[in-house]
Parts: sequence; structure tokens; C-alpha cells
Amino acid sequence: MILTTKYPYALAETLYSGQAFRWDPILNGEVHEGILDGVRVRLSQKEDGIHCSAGCEDSFNEEFIKKYLRIEDDLSLIYSKLSSDSYFTIAKDFYEGLHILKQDPWECLVTFICSANNNIPRIKSLVKGISECCGENTKDQFGHFYTFPEPIAISEVGELGLRQIGLGFRAKYVAKVADMVVRNEIDLKSFRFLEYQEALTELLKFPGVGDKVANCVLLFSMDKLQAFPVDVWIKRVLRENYLNESDESIPDTKLRDWAQIRFGEYAGYANQYLFHQRRLT
Repeated sequence: MILTTKYPYALAETLYSGQAFRWDPILNGEVHEGILDGVRVRLSQKEDGIHCSAGCEDSFNEEFIKKYLRIEDDLSLIYSKLSSDSYFTIAKDFYEGLHILKQDPWECLVTFICSANNNIPRIKSLVKGISECCGENTKDQFGHFYTFPEPIAISEVGELGLRQIGLGFRAKYVAKVADMVVRNEIDLKSFRFLEYQEALTELLKFPGVGDKVANCVLLFSMDKLQAFPVDVWIKRVLRENYLNESDESIPDTKLRDWAQIRFGEYAGYANQYLFHQRRLT
């Protein structure tokens, strides 16, 4: 299957830009393999579009992949809305075609709780460990792999089990969040239909979820393109290029408010480009 793209799409930049943590390059880096919705997917970018295959073709859903990749996001419109910002324009010129992904909210929530005081390789390792410990061992035409576990599976393993696979202080938060979702029968996907502020308020009720993690989940899984996660890299960008660098007393939530006013409805896209540019340079 080949997905044609109306707008620029930089597949590798998108998959490895710190949004998702179950993608790996294979076959000399020409193919990208990930686990989506319990199915192993392989993607590669060629001149005629994005080539897609799945370990179990019967479970392959073209519309799901298109939505996950947000292939229909009008980057030309987004770029035009943000073009007045010189630092964004520099980042855009380096990484043109980088898209926001639309992930599963449950997996996104857990992985970004695991991101606390962590780097990308370590987050990938923790997500792999959670999947191998609690997920389902599945076989397809490419061999065995582990799905990302449902909340009930993580709840049953509990904090102690999560600590044993290396989550450290994050284990209690992931275990408690899983318990809350199971006990209260929370459907995280329903948060997509809430307004930004209402969805943010609901996410902040979960243990281990602060403003940064909540905004990551809103941006990368709940269609809230105005979300603006503030992490160490974004703080550096804002203080080096927009604000008084010596003023470190501004709370992260105030930095977010300021950025959302400045960048508007596509603040999340601005965030991802600024983050990627600053982290890699």
C-alpha cells in the first residue's frame, strides 16, 4: 500500500522527533517498524509516497495509518500562520515536512509519565520493558512482538512489578493511573471531544501528570494542536530567543500561556519544531 501526500511529509523526522517511542529503523534505516494498535507496521518513504505494510495484513487499516500520521494536516496553511516567527522559520527550513502524530491516548499517557527526568533512549527502553512485561506476546509474518498493555494488565503487575523493570519513582504513578482508568472505567479517547482547557483539567487529575505531560498527551493523541508542552528544551528556546534569558522565575504554565497567545491555534506545531531544532543543535 502506498500513501500519497498532498503536503510535505518527512517521515523519519516525524517518527523520531520525540513524540512516539516504539519506532525503530530496520533494513539499513530504510524502513521504520512500529507497533500500532496491536499491529506491527513497517513504513518507508519513497518518491511516490509512503509505503506501508503490516505483519498481519488482515488487521491493516489504511485510514487508521493516515490518521496516525496526520497525513492530511495542511502544512502550507500551518507554515503560513507561523511564518512571522523567525526562529520557527529557521526550524521549518531544517525539518520541513515534520508532522504531529495522533497516537493512542492510553499509550501516550503512560509513555509521557515515563518521560519525567528522562531522555529519549531511556524512555524507549522503559516502554519496551513495559510491553515485554505486561503486553501480549503476538506472532505475525515477521516473527514475535509485544503489544502495548491495556490498563488492566499494568494494574495487575502493580508498582512493585513496574519497579522491577526499571521505572523507578515513575512506577507508582503508572500503576496508580492504570488503577484509576480500570476502577473508574475511564475512556481516555473521549477526552478528544472535550475543549482544550476541560481536557487539560481532566488529565491533571491523574497522579504523575503535570502541565507538561498533560500537554504532550493533548498534542500527540487528542487533536489539541494548541497544546504547548514546556520541557527543558522549550524553556531554553523561549529564554534564549524570545524572553529575558536571565529571568528564570517565570512558571512553566505562564511560559505556556505566553506561547499559546504568540503562536495561536497551531502552537503545538510551533512547539514541536522549536523542540526538535533546539534539541538537535
